[in-house]
Amino acid sequence: MVLTAGLCLTAVAAGCTTAPRPGQPAGHSVAATPGHTTAGPTAATGAPTGAPVAVDCPAAPYGPRLYAPGSSKTVALTFDDGPGQSTAAILAILTRYQVTATYFNIGVAMATRPWLVREEVKDGYAMGDHTWNHPDLVVLSAASQAAELSQASAEQLSIAGTVPCAFRPPYGKYDATTLKVAQQRRMGVWLWSVDTLDWMADGSSSPYWVQRIIRLAEQGGALPHPILLMHDERKGNPATVMALPAIIQFFRSHGYHFVAL
Repeated sequence: MVLTAGLCLTAVAAGCTTAPRPGQPAGHSVAATPGHTTAGPTAATGAPTGAPVAVDCPAAPYGPRLYAPGSSKTVALTFDDGPGQSTAAILAILTRYQVTATYFNIGVAMATRPWLVREEVKDGYAMGDHTWNHPDLVVLSAASQAAELSQASAEQLSIAGTVPCAFRPPYGKYDATTLKVAQQRRMGVWLWSVDTLDWMADGSSSPYWVQRIIRLAEQGGALPHPILLMHDERKGNPATVMALPAIIQFFRSHGYHFVAL
């Protein structure tokens, strides 16, 4: 039986699964596994502070990855810091062009726009953990780093009934503790190989910024497996939205297959 994300939230204990699009991994389903428990609630969400629950994530390799998976030419579109004011527009473009992507959401943004998290999960996009509040992790203690990951995952669990099995450290900064914390949660650590620097547009939708984002994204055409870094900030990224169709068409015309992380 296929359950929607909303129904899955009420059936977590039964180990329900959300239905992704063909070939697209959604946020991973939660399984009630004997012997696995969660920690006490956080003040921010009432969600667990430890590793949220046992999940069906595959064992994660140690260390970060910078290139998209796959044996043929592949490209991964990734969006950090959401959900935000541009999320609905990004989702509409991805649907129109029938390509997949990975969302690295932050907990505080999910808490303010939970319906968009449910939409991302329902539509089958891969969901990644980008911490609760986007700190520089390397200046935090091990306990604080763990709490940042766990709170964000728990927020997704409470909203959509799934937890992420991918992780991206804010600013791409990490240390040995970060990698250990992620691996303990069976989260693969994903960085990027192409930075569009779209955040620099700072809310502008001028042609200058749109063309700059496109030009930087197209540098990935020199790589067999690029991961593109883009943003879905709470305040919105209109230049990213306007650049996205051209970026998709460029990689499609150059024989790339779009993959999720």
